[in-house]
Amino acid sequence: MGHLPSRSTEEDPAGEAEPRHREPEPPGTGHGNDYDDLTGSSLTGGAPIPPPQQSDYFPESPEPPAPEVPQQGERGGAPTGGQWPPPENQDWISQQSRIGGWGDQSGSWPPPEPNLAEPPAAAAPETAPDQSYRPESYLPPEQYRSQERQPPPGAYQDQHQAPDPYLAPDPQVTAGTDPYHAESAYAPPEAVPQPRRPEQAAPQPPLPGETPAGPPTEQPPSEPPPAADEGPKKVTPPPTHKGVRYAIYGIGGFITLGLIIAIVVMLGGSPASDPSDQGDDPAEEPTGQEEPEEGALSAERYAELAGAAGTAAWFDWRYGPTGENAASEELGELSGDAVATEPLYDQGDRSVQGQMGYVTDDSALSGIDHVTAVEANDGLIGLNPRAGGRFSDEGHPELELTDGSTADCVAGLGGDLGNPVALARPDQSEEADAHSVIAFSGGIIATAGISSAQGGTCVQLPDGQVPTDVALTDGNELALVTTWQPESQTGSLIVIAFSDKAGTYNSSWSESYLGLPNPGHFGDAEIVGTVELPFSAPTSVDAWSDSSGSLSLGRATIEDEPHRDTVATTGYALVGSKAEGQAAVVDLTSTLVGLADAVYDGAEFSFDASAGDTVDFGGSEIADVAVNGETLAVATSEGVVSELDRDLTELSTTELGSAPSCMVLGAQSGQFVVTSRADATVRWVSEGEVTDELSDTRLTDPVCASETPGYDISGYTGNATMLLVSDYGGQALHSYLMGEANLAGGGSVGGEGFSYAGSYEVDGNPFATSVTVDLE
Repeated sequence: MGHLPSRSTEEDPAGEAEPRHREPEPPGTGHGNDYDDLTGSSLTGGAPIPPPQQSDYFPESPEPPAPEVPQQGERGGAPTGGQWPPPENQDWISQQSRIGGWGDQSGSWPPPEPNLAEPPAAAAPETAPDQSYRPESYLPPEQYRSQERQPPPGAYQDQHQAPDPYLAPDPQVTAGTDPYHAESAYAPPEAVPQPRRPEQAAPQPPLPGETPAGPPTEQPPSEPPPAADEGPKKVTPPPTHKGVRYAIYGIGGFITLGLIIAIVVMLGGSPASDPSDQGDDPAEEPTGQEEPEEGALSAERYAELAGAAGTAAWFDWRYGPTGENAASEELGELSGDAVATEPLYDQGDRSVQGQMGYVTDDSALSGIDHVTAVEANDGLIGLNPRAGGRFSDEGHPELELTDGSTADCVAGLGGDLGNPVALARPDQSEEADAHSVIAFSGGIIATAGISSAQGGTCVQLPDGQVPTDVALTDGNELALVTTWQPESQTGSLIVIAFSDKAGTYNSSWSESYLGLPNPGHFGDAEIVGTVELPFSAPTSVDAWSDSSGSLSLGRATIEDEPHRDTVATTGYALVGSKAEGQAAVVDLTSTLVGLADAVYDGAEFSFDASAGDTVDFGGSEIADVAVNGETLAVATSEGVVSELDRDLTELSTTELGSAPSCMVLGAQSGQFVVTSRADATVRWVSEGEVTDELSDTRLTDPVCASETPGYDISGYTGNATMLLVSDYGGQALHSYLMGEANLAGGGSVGGEGFSYAGSYEVDGNPFATSVTVDLE
């Protein structure tokens, strides 16, 4: 459809617009002064441009001159200027389509047309309506966007009364003319009647050759309305242009929405829904599924890891990524005449032995081996780790889990151990700590001992509980097992009370007393309570109690020798969550005291332990936790060890320079031993400082290291401190002598620093060891 050309004031090089309607000049005359600037212009290719003809419908306006318009060519021909509409008119058309000025009541309508057919003579009105071009009547884009499009008052009534200049074609219009009365660039001017503004309600001009019935009825002129104070006027676009624009807007909106949805889907999100469908506050509407908190595991990942407990996938996640060995050299090997080259077995007076956990694909293996780390007599010391105990090298796998009372207990529970996930003994106990407590992925908690304390016990966790770590209080009273529950996606701390077997040691009770301090040769186990944790995925736990038993303490029955003064009066467990980066303390005082009261006084036991407030470690993952009396330690994935008090108030921090994978309390050093898988380094941390570190090019993938307990007990004078390093990727248990080893008969081996003592090749990937002293 053609448009009505004009141009804005800004396009006039002189800065002022020409009148829209001028007195016509006789055909063939010059252009007059007002057309001199277009003579020979590029718009006409140098040809003169005739002025527009006189029209009684468009009398002279006293307003400033309107922009001149080049004349159309003959019927079917191109415009005389070579392009149509001319550039200045194209700009005017573009402006009107942007600002919706087609229906403005104050602007001139219609704009001037060249060579319009002269209508029948009629008397000119005394005062012509103001039809000058008023730039201020058109809203700038920002004003147009800020207002609704509403028609001027009375516009609908006027349009109803007047012939529709856009939709009502004249039945006498000849074929080929525009039925909507809009100008066509290829129609002769005399064949195109010009529509009037709707509010003028004027009849259409006659077609060429038609005799008009009479002069058109002119409406009395009206004074232009005073300028309104309400701001810019509202404009109403003609229906045709309005519909086109709305169609364009709609199509553009759909395209934009489609692009947004595509981008969101590619980024892994979900398309946004219409806020109008979500009530007053969409953020408060329930989604039907809770989103995991920042750092927390998704439901799928939680279930996946719980199902993988004890496998390579579990430990790869639990201990973090591997790194490069930062060692620059290989440590020197231990040597000397006092170093045994063969196992001593029963020729040794003291040995340090226990269990090693590892990941294996061999279904015939339990994933637990019995290993000996130290064996010594007066003149010799053997420090190369090996399988077996004091009487043989049979320890691959652990015999306690295939024969004896522990194996029988496991068989009574169905026999499905699953994979070992964690194992532990007390860290700094004065007791014998004869048995380690091992948590298996099948939900069985079993115990395994040493050569002098064979035969243990077991217990089954509640259905749906998957163990992730285990720790013991210092008097062997309680075992604390962290668990995941895939069905409810919650975390718990299972509290198990132990009693010992009679007659093993001088410090053994003659009867079974559940929850009292004992030397750790367990004869019975019972779950006494469950603590619901404030986080869903606990991965590490350590515990402590202030019991004061010892190997030299003679126990019998509570009636004969109650030793109530050695019973714990307080205790706690520190629990950490790797994924959630949180830690919490569980006070065990009421549990320890309540169990003792039940034994000594016959009081009814009631479990009421609960977790305290959590402490968040700034979004960092918690690699491990450990305790040393009233000092607690948390190691984070950012390579920081924080030492805290019982209220989890920070006492000091230590920068490691590498992400830790494991942290335990040194059995002899009393410092926190931190292993970093990321750089294959072991560090000792105390009171905000790294006091020592070990690195060796032999280490391939160390995930955890621990010290052996001292065996200079019960009057024995020899001793050695060994560091056992579980080389997960290297499939070996490495042993390092820390400083000197003293022999009971005099003499020593080793020296300052660390000496490499040897390794035990593992039929799998070792992740932890737990050893204790085996007496004669």
